[in-house]
This record gives sequence, C-alpha cells and structure tokens, in this order.
Amino acid sequence: MNLKEAYSILELEQSGNASADADAAKRKFRELAKKYHPDINKAPDAEAKFKKINEAYKVVSTGQGTDYENVARQRQPGFSGFNPFDPFNRQGASQRMVAHIELHTTISFKDSVLGCNQELKFNRQSKCSDCDGQGARILNNGCQLCGGKGVITMQRGNMIFTQHCNKCHGQSQTEDCNKCQSAGILDVETSVSVNIPGGILNSNILRLGGMGNYAGGIMGMDQYTDAHLHVHVTPDDQLSLQGADVVSGLEISLLEALQGTKKTVKTVLGESQIDIKPMSRNKDEVIISQMGVNRMGNQRVILDVKYPKDINNLIGVLNTKDA
Repeated sequence: MNLKEAYSILELEQSGNASADADAAKRKFRELAKKYHPDINKAPDAEAKFKKINEAYKVVSTGQGTDYENVARQRQPGFSGFNPFDPFNRQGASQRMVAHIELHTTISFKDSVLGCNQELKFNRQSKCSDCDGQGARILNNGCQLCGGKGVITMQRGNMIFTQHCNKCHGQSQTEDCNKCQSAGILDVETSVSVNIPGGILNSNILRLGGMGNYAGGIMGMDQYTDAHLHVHVTPDDQLSLQGADVVSGLEISLLEALQGTKKTVKTVLGESQIDIKPMSRNKDEVIISQMGVNRMGNQRVILDVKYPKDINNLIGVLNTKDA
C-alpha cells in the first residue's frame, strides 16, 4: 500500500504537514475501527476492511508505504523517514511481520451451553526488556542533554516526536543484547484466563486481542498480534444445541401418549422429571425452562411416539384399563 492509497482508505487529504496528518490519521483510525472492527461489525468483509484501515493508519503515521518498491526505496542509503517502530529512529529499522498465535482447547457440551473459564498456558514472543525490543542497546555517549541516547523525545498532545540531539549531534554506539541474542524478542510462557461464553459451537474461534507475538511499537505503544482460540466441543449423544435452546428426544409408547405419564430425562445439570400430558402427539414438545444457554434458554424435549404394529393388542390393553 502506498501513501496515496492509505490517505484514500482513511478518507483524508494529504496536507504536506506530516505531524498534522499523523494526528488526523489517528482520529480517523479510531472512528473507522469502531465501525469495522470484527468484534462489532459482523459483515463478511468487515475483517478485511479493518485490516486495510489498520495498514493505512500505519502507512500515514510512518510516512512509509508497504509496497515492495516503496520499502526498497526507504531502505536505500540516505533515506531519512521517521520510523515510529524504532524509538531511537535508527536507519534500517522496520516493523516486524509476525503471525497470530493459534490455540486449541476442548470443552464439554455442558460447558459449551453454560459457559466456563479456561486457564491457558502457551508460549509467545515478547519484547526483550533489556534492549526494548531493538536487539541492541544504546551506549551512553556522555551527553547530559539527551541522557546519552543521542536523541531527544518530545510529546505534543497525543503525538510523540524524536529528533537528533543538538548537543551531541546524535552520535551514539550500540552493543548487541546478550539477553535476547540480538533478536529483540524472547520466547516466554504466558498464562491467561479466558471466559468462554455459553452458546459457543464446535470449531468456533475466539479472538484474544493483543495476546499474540510482539510486532514492534508505534507512537510509544507496544504492538502485539492476536491469539486465536479454536474451541472444540465434545458432542453429547443425547443433547444438541439449537440457538439458545438445548434439544433432546424422548421415545414413548402410544399408550403413554394417550394416557399421559411421567418420565426422567437428561439435562445439562443432570436428570430431571417431566410430565407428559394425556393425548400428546408425535413431535409435541415438553419445555424444561432455564436449561438452555446461560440458564436463559430452555430445553425442548421432542416426543417420539411409537405406534404398535398390532393395533388389536392396544385395543385389548385399553379395554382392560377401562374394565
């Protein structure tokens, strides 16, 4: 994506003032993110639009396109574009392209209906604290004005700016970070408690925002990818989920349907007794309230009335009852 495309996606006009455009891009990004974020907008193309908006925001904020030709030009000697992913604005720094983390968990049918909490442990790439994710540490050059870093950081409103120190002219040296072996990241074990909502279906995916791998920093804020939790539900051979209701079947005889009876059926909270009214018909439903999703839905017990092969036997039984 080049700058022209980025401004068009954000519905902005390029003013020529980089700091003003970055500030406008931030406001526009927040506005469009509220509209197209996949957690809010359920349209099929919402996620793709959100990714484009996010990319456009980064392009306008950095002044650097993501097209191959633009990136190649930006890495040529002498290119001096400001890169917010590098807090020291060192030449050659670039945003890390990092994938999301894919996680998997298996829950019972009961937990899929009522919801549950899952404690997950997994490894992810985290920013190295010793080198601030840069892979190298800036050595103190002795300058008191910039604290030996070679750059001065300023904040104006919500914007953060850096510039070379006027006193030491940005002269600095670096040394490789031993803690992360100059990678800028560390593989760490992370523990997180995830609330799995009631009503989730098998193979549904929960998005854990910012729980993925370290992807760099922008405007003084660390950026992490997401973790995608794939939820697998163990099926129940007697119960199924339809919308907010649990559905089960119950086989009864024609005599039981005609006379009415009491039956014990399985629910997500154990066994429950139901009353079957006289003169019930095949496919009639008996409702057990608050036995569905989050105890707000119901359980629908669908009657399966079995008719006898020999109707004379049934008549004989009925006559015996009447006598």
